[in-house]
Amino acid sequence: MTSSVQLPALTAAFPQAEREAWLDLVTKALKGADYDRRLLSRTADGLVVEPIYRRRPDGNVTARGAAGAPWDIVARVDHPDVAAASQLAVADLEGGANGIALVFADSFGARGFGVAANSVAELDAALAGVMLDLISLRVEPGAAGRINAALVASLVETRGHQASQLDVNFGLDPLGVLAARGGFPCSWEEMARRETIESLTAKGFKGPFIVCDVRPYSEAGATEAQEIAVALAAGVAYARALESAGMPVAQAFEALSWTLSIDADQLLGIAKLRALRRLWVRVQAASGVATLPIEIHAETAWRMMTRRDPAVNMLRATTAVFSGATGGADSIAVLPHTSALGLPDALSRRIARNTQLVLQEETNLWRVADPAAGSGAIEGLTDELAAAGWKEFQAIERDGGLVASLAGGKIQARIATVAAARAKDIASRRVPITGTSEFPNLAEAKGGIFELALYRR
Repeated sequence: MTSSVQLPALTAAFPQAEREAWLDLVTKALKGADYDRRLLSRTADGLVVEPIYRRRPDGNVTARGAAGAPWDIVARVDHPDVAAASQLAVADLEGGANGIALVFADSFGARGFGVAANSVAELDAALAGVMLDLISLRVEPGAAGRINAALVASLVETRGHQASQLDVNFGLDPLGVLAARGGFPCSWEEMARRETIESLTAKGFKGPFIVCDVRPYSEAGATEAQEIAVALAAGVAYARALESAGMPVAQAFEALSWTLSIDADQLLGIAKLRALRRLWVRVQAASGVATLPIEIHAETAWRMMTRRDPAVNMLRATTAVFSGATGGADSIAVLPHTSALGLPDALSRRIARNTQLVLQEETNLWRVADPAAGSGAIEGLTDELAAAGWKEFQAIERDGGLVASLAGGKIQARIATVAAARAKDIASRRVPITGTSEFPNLAEAKGGIFELALYRR
């Protein structure tokens, strides 16, 4: 039996909140202190972050292509010993990951480690037990990315898989090699040729084949707007090079994907991913191609990891994953919290994996196409970051494009300026680092080594 009693809305029992009333309360609480100095903050790009925002009913939904499906939980395979690499990869997949980042030795993300596979047999051993047709595979190649891509393609053929049925991102990124190493193994013109992509396409692989990896710039100290600008400039440079080599422009755009770092600044992390998606739509429209969602992989930022009190890195990673998921990353990889101390053990990898699993299963963020849409704070930051990122992108284009900007040291100089300012703020504790410069664990073992006894019981 259904009751016919009409209950008043819950909100009717409370007075409407007005900004003016809030400001009156704040003014009293400040007791004459300066509002701007106490309550406004500024990002490294100089963007003002307000303490409170109005709701934005005009907010635009900025969704990833697979909105309504969970993001891919990616585990890094970076152990130099192929047997250990296989064991760790299988453990991650059995524990809930559905993607693998195959980090080759000599790749930027290997950081002194990486899978030492120089033959199909060695690669097969490193991925023993990994069913390539049931996961997504991200390749993080070394400087000779074509060789690593050929190894992966040969392994697929050796195992008898149909390339067209696999989800493989080959991660080719010669511009990332230039940024991280200061030079190409050969000329840009030769690097930009499309033979590798044509060969992989002929074998049936769908791609993406190229990654616009922004991590080298993030780790050099770039601001969020500079990261967005580099992401745009790299994508445009690759698209131009492929088109010049004879590839249809629409196919060139489809060959691209992006990798970004996400740190513990929750609002900026969400806004950065959303701003990049919006601006690439602008690039697509200007290029006359269909405006399709781009593929973004996010990795928790290496530059926020600490050797001291590494357990705090778990909190930073949790915030970063939330930002990546809310901002619309298609896949996310978490650096285990002890990564700054060397190769992580099975426990550290398990915690990294479970950080994503808990957020995915408990928060259900993936069920909403764009959880941030309409939020005054995030919509405002997205708009401002998009404007600042586009301005920096135009500066790179005035330099002659990303290759010319890197060759001339121009983008490096702009990043160095803000990196020096950030280093000064960290040294003076204007930007505190929990567990290191703020609330340090003075009883911690020398050298930052920390035993997680609590988690080993």
